[in-house]
Amino acid sequence: MNKNTKLVVLTALGVLVFEVVALVFVSYSGIPDVAATKPEGKFMRWFLNTTKDHSLSARARSLRVPSFNDSATIVKGFDHYNEMCVTCHGGPGRKPDELAQGLNPSPPNLAFSTRDMHPAQIFLVVKDGIAMTGMPGFGTTHNDSAIWSMVAFINRLQTMTPEEYQRFQNSRNQN
Repeated sequence: MNKNTKLVVLTALGVLVFEVVALVFVSYSGIPDVAATKPEGKFMRWFLNTTKDHSLSARARSLRVPSFNDSATIVKGFDHYNEMCVTCHGGPGRKPDELAQGLNPSPPNLAFSTRDMHPAQIFLVVKDGIAMTGMPGFGTTHNDSAIWSMVAFINRLQTMTPEEYQRFQNSRNQN
């Protein structure tokens, strides 16, 4: 190794050590405010969203999406959604419950936020959750079939009117 190469390698190692020490210092200093009532900065939001999007895309490639044409599957998905998801995400004509107002990041409106997502990505979010967002993973309590039914309903939710959602709610309350 020549003198210039050694200098570059040592400089890179020095910068890396400095960054690790700075990161540890910041972590132990208590300087960052982790309060849920304070939104994260633009860089952190970009970093977390970019990481989430690429992670989901990479993991979704290997999943086979079942057909969602069966209305019984959508009804089953509604039942799960209505029991576990509506509290935080709301629905057409239905606001999220008070609990969701204190979450940071705010739970998205799934009728809109899932429109650009592949069903396999939605499946992964429902099954595994998303760390540090308040989104739990339901794969520990629900089998894949139940999760796919939730995905089927969420896909249907994207075009559902408040009146249609209320009809779903009314029909399920009568049972």
